[in-house]
Amino acid sequence: MLSRQASSLYWIGRYQERAENIARYLQVKYFSTMDSTMLEYRELALRSIIFMSSGNVPGEIIPQEGDILWDVSLNSSSNTSILSYLSAVRENTKSVRNLISNELWEIVNKNYHFANGFSGDYLKSRGLYEFTHKIQDHSATFHSKLESTLLHDDVWAFIKLGINVERASHITKTLINTLIELSSTKGESRSQAVENYQWLITLNMLEATDMSRKIFKSTVQQSNACEFLITNLDFPRSIAFSLVEANSLIQKIKNTSSWSHFDRDSVEFKSAKMTSFLKYLNYAEIDSQLEPFLNTTLKDLFVLNDLIHEEFFDYKS
Repeated sequence: MLSRQASSLYWIGRYQERAENIARYLQVKYFSTMDSTMLEYRELALRSIIFMSSGNVPGEIIPQEGDILWDVSLNSSSNTSILSYLSAVRENTKSVRNLISNELWEIVNKNYHFANGFSGDYLKSRGLYEFTHKIQDHSATFHSKLESTLLHDDVWAFIKLGINVERASHITKTLINTLIELSSTKGESRSQAVENYQWLITLNMLEATDMSRKIFKSTVQQSNACEFLITNLDFPRSIAFSLVEANSLIQKIKNTSSWSHFDRDSVEFKSAKMTSFLKYLNYAEIDSQLEPFLNTTLKDLFVLNDLIHEEFFDYKS
């Protein structure tokens, strides 16, 4: 496989996962404000949507609500909108068309054309739920076709690697952003009930609420929500699970085993080190230093991404 083809496959996975994550984040975060009477929380939610979609910290004055929804969802001039991510998925898929199935190509094409043809005015007025829900539906079909219509060879592995690296990054950013939001609330708005509600929303944004309740049969709060999303090895939307999968995929692509002696500067070593740490992590060890731990994890994921590029694609992102 050519390095440029491997790069395209990896970024198909990352961009597809990113579009799905932002759609779900936008849907849950925005509609959660409908249940709140606090104007402070509504503005905080809009700021959070801007930050999670673009990575930029909003200024003191933010755009109108409808403009934010359009910019995050359908602004083709922004390289961080859902439409732009789906366009990037489609362009990368075109470059590896001979390596994938017709069924996978069709859902990629369908998802892009759905977003590209969606009315901005309708989105701003009453179409946000329909838009974000359909993006998630199409993404579920994408995952189904990826698993069922491709050989589970290196083509499949590079797409899955992109998905899992992106997923681990998104979970980490979501947890960091929730901590930032909680530190921004003041006075009565920072009651325990409101704080627990924020963690419930975080679980909802990662489709983790039901399974976390299956493990922790108690009120949702920071400790059990973060323990589940960071360390659970059986839940696909945890950091630990995603990195275990990424490590396994790297070993598959490199045709190495878990007991191989890796060069300390290699992608295998970095991946295995992160995986081993999380596999044996006791959440109580990081509970009092949660934000520094998450910031370090995010930096490590950036390094891992760079090593993947150096090893497989011959350039840094």
